[in-house]
Amino acid sequence: MLEKWGITALDVKSAFLYGILDEEIYMEQPIDFVSKGKERKVLWLKRAIYGLKQAACVWWKELDRSLKELGFTHLYADAGIFVAKHSDRTLVIMLAYIDDIIVTGPNNSLVTSKKKLFMDKWECRDLGECKEFLHMRIDKQGGKTYLDQIPYLKRILKCFGMTNAKVAITPLPTGYKPESFEGTTTSNLQSQYQSVIGSLLYLMLGTQPDIAFAITQMAKFTVNPSSEHLNKAMYIMCYLVGTHNYALVYDSSSNTGIYAYCDSSYGDDRTELDRKGRSTQGYYFSLASACVK
Repeated sequence: MLEKWGITALDVKSAFLYGILDEEIYMEQPIDFVSKGKERKVLWLKRAIYGLKQAACVWWKELDRSLKELGFTHLYADAGIFVAKHSDRTLVIMLAYIDDIIVTGPNNSLVTSKKKLFMDKWECRDLGECKEFLHMRIDKQGGKTYLDQIPYLKRILKCFGMTNAKVAITPLPTGYKPESFEGTTTSNLQSQYQSVIGSLLYLMLGTQPDIAFAITQMAKFTVNPSSEHLNKAMYIMCYLVGTHNYALVYDSSSNTGIYAYCDSSYGDDRTELDRKGRSTQGYYFSLASACVK
């Protein structure tokens, strides 16, 4: 984004059906597709199908193998990122998240060439210039690129009845330190709490680093939450009501690169004792904000 590279997107059709299984797996014949006279027989799967727990893994292996043939190598730090280097030191970068693919690089003709070779190998839907990826909107205005999850956030707020909630100025009340619940939660409370935290975690990992500390603290109680924990999780949504139009901004006109700001506290974490009575003191590390200048 900072280098003004073009980004193009693809969607692989029926991706999980391509993976070749390396183990014997059998399944019952699907209802309405039972072979006449062979009702008691089962099917031996040669390739993966949707719903099979191995499906994502074998699809990635098949994808990795095919991309190696196209000159790509996946990164060890992130196996979903593939890089192709050329003799003139030009790069083409491909990012794969299951069946969603984006391709980018400084040389548009080379990116187009690699994209065509990929589409010749796999049946894909060409999405053109990437405008949205994993519920993150990508908007380019001049030399700036904006990333946001505004439509996704609005759906979450509406789902939990928080669209018109009173705005909170911080993700959690000042000085609030959550405590473990000693009682027993109900299944309804647990389900609702996990839904709230799960929805907010996706926002945190995408475009809302400002709620990272609050979410990681409250996520500790998903197994046995109390009504107070749920109230504080909804408090985070009150904060998001006031920041729902925020976006991450990447400014290509700046030469300073990416700046990330954090705040760590070694004094706020209270001592807990393990079964032998020894201190298990840790520390909090929170990502307060991130921006690009």
